[in-house]
Amino acid sequence: MPSNKNESKPSVAFYIDCMQKGGANRVVANLVSAFADNDYRVILINDTASDDEELEYRVDTRVNRIILCGKDEKKRLSNFRRIRKLRKIIKKDGIDVVVSFMGPPNIRLLSAGIGLKCRKIVSVRNDPNIEYGASKTKRFLTNLIFRLSDGCVFQTNDAKRYFCKTVQKRSKVILNPVDPAFYKVERKKERKNIVTVGRLFDQKNHLMLIDAFNMVKDNFPDNDLMIYGEGPLRKTLEDHISGLGLSERVFLPGQVSNVTGILSGAAVFVLSSKYEGLPNALMEAMAVGLPVISTDCPCGGPRSLIDDRDDGLLVGCDDTAGMAEALSKVLSDGALSEKLGDGARKKALSFAPDVIYNKWEEFLLECK
Repeated sequence: MPSNKNESKPSVAFYIDCMQKGGANRVVANLVSAFADNDYRVILINDTASDDEELEYRVDTRVNRIILCGKDEKKRLSNFRRIRKLRKIIKKDGIDVVVSFMGPPNIRLLSAGIGLKCRKIVSVRNDPNIEYGASKTKRFLTNLIFRLSDGCVFQTNDAKRYFCKTVQKRSKVILNPVDPAFYKVERKKERKNIVTVGRLFDQKNHLMLIDAFNMVKDNFPDNDLMIYGEGPLRKTLEDHISGLGLSERVFLPGQVSNVTGILSGAAVFVLSSKYEGLPNALMEAMAVGLPVISTDCPCGGPRSLIDDRDDGLLVGCDDTAGMAEALSKVLSDGALSEKLGDGARKKALSFAPDVIYNKWEEFLLECK
């Protein structure tokens, strides 16, 4: 660690299951770098590490990374033992503030931190009805354990409303920080293709997007559909594409590192999800200045980012016809496309990195 580290600042640990590529993991990677830039002693705690470094986000070398489960323990390390290891690390390292991300890590942190002096901040990154459960019993139990937190960070007000007043009173809604590189992108003069970026999971509802594209493809022969990402539904999507005879128009290139380059030449970015927290891929596309289309999915993330018809278009969840109509509007109306792209870039200034990092720092320091 740098020798000029300000010892008066609290030590901050971030805890998430892994650093494999995903929205919450990307936010953690950005946050640990930002806190290191501001002379904090930063620790990153993961349950596991990937065997393939290319599958993980890069972790700042100034950050002390601790892995709870060795390669031989991954499948047999119980929740109880993970909690015990986490508690031991917090005590041994004298950590002042611990911030956890996602459902299971949030529960483990609050369990591990019982009786400890450290401040425990949990971050809800998805629709809590999906992540924790919509039944009265699950909601009650989730609220019960969340009362052990010193603070909670939400991405949307819709997610916040899942929790009881006690939790809400010590919470804050903070948007995701977007990498500065996306704000520096110059869009290419020639733009084509419909682009989406996201893991090939049911949540992302790529099947609906493919069906919507199939409805408009003949009107836009120069624009193909590019679905970037990897996941367990690859074969399902490939079969669906083949069955519709779209193998020469819809492509699954897999994971890519040059997302800025892809977005710079795209005609439109689309998010077709069934539910989301606050979608990073959508925010990155807005920062680049792309016209964006998104489903108005729970728990309100896209709606909190997009003012419909001003800086993007919102369509109903699982509304194939509505998505097809939105695609036609953007691809056929150059003036609308420019208006939406300019509006998106202006809106993106509200979640520029410095703005968001300052909000995190203020919240972590005031949560007592």
